[in-house]
Amino acid sequence: MHDLVRGVTNAGLLHDIGKVLHRGSNVDGRAHSVSGCAWVNKFTDDQLILDCIRYHHHQDLISAELEKDSAAYIVYLADNIASGSDRRETEGEAAGGFDRSRPQNSIYNLLNNAAGKTVHKVAPIHEKINYPQERGDYKPAPDYNRIISGISAGLAGINFQDEYVNSLLELTEAYLSYIPSSTYLSEVADISLFDHSKITAALAACIALYLESQQRADYYLELFKNRRDFYREKAFCLLSIDISGIQQFIYTISSKGALKGLRARSFYLELLLENLADEILCACSLYRTNLLYTGGGHAYILLPHTAEARKKSGEAIRNINSKLIEYFGARLFVAYGLQECSAEELMSKTDDPESYVNIFRSLSAQVSENKLRRYSAEELRLLNSTSTDKSGRECGVCGVSGLLEERNDVGALCQTCAAFTDISGMLIKPDTVFVVANQELNGTFLPLFSSRGEEYYFYAFKAEKVRELLQKTPEKVVRIYSKNTYRTGFYLATRLWLGDYAATGQTGELKTFPELAASSRGIERIGVLRADVDNMGAAFVSGFIREHAAENKYRYLTLSRTATLSRSLSIFFKYYLNDLLANGEFDLLAPAKARNIVVVYSGGDDLFLVGAWNEVLAAAIDIRRAFARYAGGTLTLSAGFAVFVPGYPIARMAAETAQLEEYAKQHRCNGREKNAISLFGLEIGDGQLQAQHTYDWDTFEEHVLGEKYAVIDSIFSGSDDYGSSYLYNIVDLLRQAQSDAINIARLAYLLGRREPGQKASAEFKKSYRNFSQSIYQWALNDEDRRQLITAIMLYTYYNRNEKEEQA
Repeated sequence: MHDLVRGVTNAGLLHDIGKVLHRGSNVDGRAHSVSGCAWVNKFTDDQLILDCIRYHHHQDLISAELEKDSAAYIVYLADNIASGSDRRETEGEAAGGFDRSRPQNSIYNLLNNAAGKTVHKVAPIHEKINYPQERGDYKPAPDYNRIISGISAGLAGINFQDEYVNSLLELTEAYLSYIPSSTYLSEVADISLFDHSKITAALAACIALYLESQQRADYYLELFKNRRDFYREKAFCLLSIDISGIQQFIYTISSKGALKGLRARSFYLELLLENLADEILCACSLYRTNLLYTGGGHAYILLPHTAEARKKSGEAIRNINSKLIEYFGARLFVAYGLQECSAEELMSKTDDPESYVNIFRSLSAQVSENKLRRYSAEELRLLNSTSTDKSGRECGVCGVSGLLEERNDVGALCQTCAAFTDISGMLIKPDTVFVVANQELNGTFLPLFSSRGEEYYFYAFKAEKVRELLQKTPEKVVRIYSKNTYRTGFYLATRLWLGDYAATGQTGELKTFPELAASSRGIERIGVLRADVDNMGAAFVSGFIREHAAENKYRYLTLSRTATLSRSLSIFFKYYLNDLLANGEFDLLAPAKARNIVVVYSGGDDLFLVGAWNEVLAAAIDIRRAFARYAGGTLTLSAGFAVFVPGYPIARMAAETAQLEEYAKQHRCNGREKNAISLFGLEIGDGQLQAQHTYDWDTFEEHVLGEKYAVIDSIFSGSDDYGSSYLYNIVDLLRQAQSDAINIARLAYLLGRREPGQKASAEFKKSYRNFSQSIYQWALNDEDRRQLITAIMLYTYYNRNEKEEQA
């Protein structure tokens, strides 16, 4: 890897570390560039890194007398661009203009024209969500001291060479994600020091490679004296990657071993994308600092605008597409787009106010065009030359013909599905580490691919085995991925945030569909939840446009905020979700405890959960509440929830729940749209199929559950005189009342006929009177009647016993 790129990347990540020292209890009075340089010098004597930290401010560079090819000029300009993207108004530390105890503002404060004032406490990333809150009298100095201590311990295990750059990136993410980049009082402090430092490092690496490609080595002239000219150069290139065929690849499988297959396949696609990103970065002499976003089958990478970067990134994707054809036919395809851009465009500082938005519009158009023109003539020939099993048999999971092996539990499997089944058990173990090797090792593997089209081998091992592998045969290891854990002992490791929560049985294995159904309360059914963030694409492209701004409405629409927003969403759905499921709180439909749920997929802004039906629905409410609090109400979720027998085809479960999710996204009520949940399934209404049980979340919680479900429960949970048949009769009359009002009178008769007898307590008689009056009044109103039917369905599901189900 290029020494200069490594040096400026490391320096970019640490250039503002002195700010952390300044905000703790022991302030030494020096400029943060001076104290930061001295502090980092305890861990490295690399003069390039030290110079970049010490001289990343304009006034310091003027008097520094550095060589004209000093890397400090690169980090200086990258810091300026990143700061401009943060919307910093001044450089340096103006007297009286800073509040070193100022916490970081929530990135959601300004999203979608909001005007929030919430802040985060200074803290490392932890499994518990660091929710934004009112500042109050919060004093962060002691928390900064703990941050300094944690970073010190981490830096002690890093040698600042190639194999540790990603480790430094992860260390800074862990400790600097909830620390403001700037505490200048006239600025919006919603960009973390980590995001600012990461963008600085990414820009610095691109600048170094861009100038090198043009043999321009006088950095003083190019980046200091003539910096305004450089801002206008198309020095950068944004790469967009999109994997097509995800739904078909994951869900088009049989019910045999379905849950294991779903979990393993969804995770494999994450690793496929991560490995592809790493291969492109490696081919272009870059590190993961330049990976701006991955999730949901999408990725954005910041590259230098050089012929080599364009060529190598394109070749990597084309080579991997060829291997995907070989292994998976036309089921998976990687589309991409490349758009050159200038620093001014990344900072939204051009004469065209939509220059930043146009970068993403162009990328979207290129990706769409690439999907329409997928394959070359040679690749089409390859698609038509797949081998088949001469016996005519098909894989028992994916249905593809090929070389099969017999499995006692699921029948004949193709090699890939067999590997998915074998590896799935390792995915849920906390000490699992994932190894990408360039040679076959002992154990089950899945295929991954190099940028040159060579085969890699993906393994899931225990941590101890990986340590042994690194000691004995390190030349076989290409890279290592750990999940949700920063592993300082693995010098090639990259930590991935991964939603890996899964309910397990007594043997420690993943629960099956029948076992999850048996864990349900009442009716033994599988619950499936699919949900994603509403209007996410618009939020990324234009969410920070201030429509009613008196001045420049594009002021906050920059690369830094886009990157910060995407990372914030990824960590919620990929990491914080695990704790929300492990410590469930909503207790109306399920006990407040660890949920009997398996995360099939949880990506950058969406999720797919299966489990005990009542616990999945309770978890949906927990997730929605947490997300609303996390995003300050600026973003919403829409979800589809359905209930199935365990043996129902998994592909149909996925498709029907996705259809419900789409109905939720079409929901309109009181001028609001989306932000809804659609339950159960489609029913005939007004002569066509409709999702009759679709509600905005507040209505579902407050009126369906908090009001109508509670009234039903007050009677039926306190007496054995009323069974499910009584509720079935009520529901039947409610449904008929929609077309024939006479059924309202029949309902009144039924309610009156079932009044408690004389032996009932006065309190119970009063409760029944309230129940009866409420049911009747709700039956007179179309919306209340609909909500009541939903509440009764939930109650009967929750309280149905085995005899009733069999009947």
